[in-house]
Amino acid sequence: MSSATPVHVGIVGGTRLPGNVRTFLNNLKDLLETHSTRFELTLLLQDEINVPEGYNDYDPGFDQPGRAINTLKTLTSGITQYARSNQIDLLFQVTKFPLHGCATTIAGQRTDTPVVTRFAGDNFREFRFSSGMDRVKTFGLNNVIGRVPIQWSDRVIVLGPYGRSEIAKRADNVQIVEIPQPVDREQFSPVPVERERELSQEVGFPTSKRVLLTVGRLTKRKGIPALIKAAETLYDRGKPFRWYVLGEGPMREEIKATHGVKPLGRVDFTKIADYYRAADLVVHPSLIEGLPNVLLESAACGTPTVARDVGDCSLVASATFEKTTELPELLTQDYDPIALGERFNPDRLRKQYANSLVETAKQI
Repeated sequence: MSSATPVHVGIVGGTRLPGNVRTFLNNLKDLLETHSTRFELTLLLQDEINVPEGYNDYDPGFDQPGRAINTLKTLTSGITQYARSNQIDLLFQVTKFPLHGCATTIAGQRTDTPVVTRFAGDNFREFRFSSGMDRVKTFGLNNVIGRVPIQWSDRVIVLGPYGRSEIAKRADNVQIVEIPQPVDREQFSPVPVERERELSQEVGFPTSKRVLLTVGRLTKRKGIPALIKAAETLYDRGKPFRWYVLGEGPMREEIKATHGVKPLGRVDFTKIADYYRAADLVVHPSLIEGLPNVLLESAACGTPTVARDVGDCSLVASATFEKTTELPELLTQDYDPIALGERFNPDRLRKQYANSLVETAKQI
């Protein structure tokens, strides 16, 4: 495969594109378009979903998601049809590792197409946060069906050491590569202290109190109960703070009733960096994670972070906690922001992603 010949990559998007996946695809495209190898990126996606700029779109007839087994059949059939009717070099699954990864690797086996999968969450622990039949179904999907992409992938991309250990303990013959997701360094970057003060006024943050910021869905899984307990503890201790929460979810009313906490709802993604810059500390109490964009983006803006020690959060958090009772004390301390070192260097990430795709494609 010469450098002049484009590498045709079929990227499995499925039936929806969550915000974090759309962000990843935008940043991946920005990395690859400046590499010496030319990549032709086609996103396999349901027809009515807007395709990110820089991607070709292909609708292989994906239906609206229903039962997992029906979705698996639809995805597998659609991806197989695409691989058979188009000249592609490899398939690349980027989201929903157990379900999309299974469908993609089965299609790869059927069509002799190399497959790269991406393990970006903490899927094998998800069942612990369900009960009854939901717990059984989640375990079956993630921990049984989720073993298929491990066994049949030509290469698995993980975000860090934790992701590597989760895959390695379930297979000893799969090629694992650690490549964290890229960050848009133009959008997320530090500003001078004077500008931080101006931003505080612009977004409505007080200057006389410690400003805490949490970004994410307002759910139990995202650690909102821990946030509420920590805020009430700080309030009872008389600590001067204001805690802002960006996002929507079923626990909004509980957030509104918590002393010192104010939900701001959903904020335009183009404005989110200003909130990071204006905050004193970004807090991420989620119970289950891979490597959250929130922590990476905050660090890129020069803002310290505190996170629960799950997934690969410790790679980019200024401080971590395991027990909810540890959180209030951590929130009163000062931290230096984490520097995104060589692991997150854009040039290094560009080379890693390009090499993983090209080397896998050569196996055809």
